[in-house]
Amino acid sequence: MEEFERAFIDLFQRAVQKVPEARTWNKVYQFNVEGQMFYIEIKGGAASVKQGSHPSPIATLSMSRETLSKILRGELDAMKAFMSGQLKITGNVFDTVNLKKIIDAGLGK
Repeated sequence: MEEFERAFIDLFQRAVQKVPEARTWNKVYQFNVEGQMFYIEIKGGAASVKQGSHPSPIATLSMSRETLSKILRGELDAMKAFMSGQLKITGNVFDTVNLKKIIDAGLGK
């Protein structure tokens, strides 16, 4: 999971210039990647990735390692992954658009 942590932190640091409202967010997104649980917390203008389960995430995103790798490298659009069933989301599906904004901005899209 360390590679995902580094990739997301890098994307967030690049994206925060293009998505300045992210500096005010207080959001937690839970990930289940092939049974490994971790969450991304965006708070105080920074992002952190922590192992385990968060008690109250906005949404939980479940997918394979390959799907997450492709999304973080810009090889697969998260919306297409969701629509094709490669990415499953429970909780507040609509708020995950903010996470997609961060990823897209970090990738220069």
